[in-house]
Amino acid sequence: MELQHIQWQPTQYAAFLQQLSEQADPDYQAFHQKLLVSDLPVLGIRLPQLRKLAKEIGKGDSRGFLSVCGTTFHEERLLYGFVSATLPYFEFLPHSDHMAEVLTENWGTCDTFCSSLRQVLSIPENKAHYFDHILSYLSSKNPWALRVGLIIMLTQYLQEDTITEVLQRTGAVQSDFYYVRMAQAWLFATAWAKFRDQTAAYLQACPPEAWTFRKFVQKACESRRISPEDKAYLKSLLPPVSRTSTTSVSQHS
Repeated sequence: MELQHIQWQPTQYAAFLQQLSEQADPDYQAFHQKLLVSDLPVLGIRLPQLRKLAKEIGKGDSRGFLSVCGTTFHEERLLYGFVSATLPYFEFLPHSDHMAEVLTENWGTCDTFCSSLRQVLSIPENKAHYFDHILSYLSSKNPWALRVGLIIMLTQYLQEDTITEVLQRTGAVQSDFYYVRMAQAWLFATAWAKFRDQTAAYLQACPPEAWTFRKFVQKACESRRISPEDKAYLKSLLPPVSRTSTTSVSQHS
């Protein structure tokens, strides 16, 4: 199938999905299905292959593809996100909103989509606009949209000109949802590795609640980019362990 030459209609998409299913790796499918903690069925297609397919589709009738792309399988949602990120920036925005508010229902879809936006955000003006645009995700009642907003900041905005606001936005998010709180902890740990002094000052002034702080320290201690001295220091700040469990879902970042 020469994907860049297809004018996408439901018939063409059905044939594409059938071909995709025939390329599935059963062992990877079983492994990834368990890892995602998701109700979505997984075909078993590895990410490099999906990215390659999305790149080919993006060279052709990408808008037609997005209009017929299904949502049944995990890989279909990833393809939707990947292909949407090949569009011009302002065309991409409603698809980004759809990914955040509708299509994301597991940490894998969230994190893979958020880490795939460098091309569409390559123009500085667009990247600055998107930083404001994702405020709607960070104030959403949908916890997965909250995580999308946090992971977009983690993957795209941990830089000198935005670090202060990223830290403030991250601390302002209020949620009991496990995957949101883990995203906050992961973001703080990554920010510490990249901008130690700014992050240390923020966390001293505005410490997160005990559970998130403990997970932040855990993530920081797992990082090779944080010094042994800092790891020891952070461990010394740990609050007492609470007996109250915040969640029962499997722990994936």
